[in-house]
Amino acid sequence: MPIRRNYILSMAFLAIACVWSSSWAAADSYPVRAVRLIVPYPVGTSNEVFARIFAQKLSEKWGAPIVVEPIPGAGGLVGSKEIASAKPDGYTLGWVSSPHAINAAIYKALPYDTIKDFTPIVNLVSTPMVFVVSSDSKFTSMQALLDKAKASPGSLNFGSNGNGSSSHLASALLASKSNVQFTHVPYKSTGQLTTDLASQRIDFAAMGLATAAPLVQSGKLRALAVTGAERSDAIPDVPAVTETVPGYLATAWMGLVAPQGTPSGVIEKVARDAPEIIAQGEIQQKMQPMGLSSDPLDTRAFAKRIEHDISMWRQVVHDAGIEQK
Repeated sequence: MPIRRNYILSMAFLAIACVWSSSWAAADSYPVRAVRLIVPYPVGTSNEVFARIFAQKLSEKWGAPIVVEPIPGAGGLVGSKEIASAKPDGYTLGWVSSPHAINAAIYKALPYDTIKDFTPIVNLVSTPMVFVVSSDSKFTSMQALLDKAKASPGSLNFGSNGNGSSSHLASALLASKSNVQFTHVPYKSTGQLTTDLASQRIDFAAMGLATAAPLVQSGKLRALAVTGAERSDAIPDVPAVTETVPGYLATAWMGLVAPQGTPSGVIEKVARDAPEIIAQGEIQQKMQPMGLSSDPLDTRAFAKRIEHDISMWRQVVHDAGIEQK
């Protein structure tokens, strides 16, 4: 019996070793053909543009094509479902950003499980939003805006890119953290929002850094604060919200995921190679005007970020009484 038991254990360990070694052999040779990179956002958005910049450099490093495939729709749901349902062989990767977590908070039901159906690979970059007002506004600081909101609850209105958008939730989080009330005015286009903001039809808005910075620099808008953990190099004179409202943080991010079940060796190879691309000087130069900063997080840390953001935005949606879709 001991001999037979030892034989069985030896064969089991051998089988495990074979699987492990074959996985690493596959990872060492990966990729041997074109890799599909699904971007669940429209052509021309910062996600799609930067995904192409990144993919070109990673393709050069790997010596294999990376085909960027934008699949927009329903705020990222259509493309994300395509990622989740793809064959988990390493030849379909997904490019996701903050709405990947936000959607789990604002939708009653999704056609996939944000946690169980994806393997987070690596977070690559992040960018803050900017709270802005008209250059003619009487508000010259975040503290002044909040003082007015506390003195006259609901009297200040803010614009956003729509119910449940990043700009909506960033302002709802500000209200929650500051214990004030604002009135929400959703817009269908950033252009109309900017026009109304500049003419003071609305009091303030949260905008993406790449969108807000030129408007601030041209004198059309005034920046009150950035939503990141610290000041942005793009507009270093503008304080972070957290300098006025401790604990406030609403950072947008971009990263890579894969369908659940993708070989671990492939995940580790992508997680190792991707940050090296982001660190390249040429990529850094292209990131700067887009308001992007390097923010590499490994698989475990990226997974924790996604889980944290889902929890945070669900709380904001609840506290603000935002109706789920």
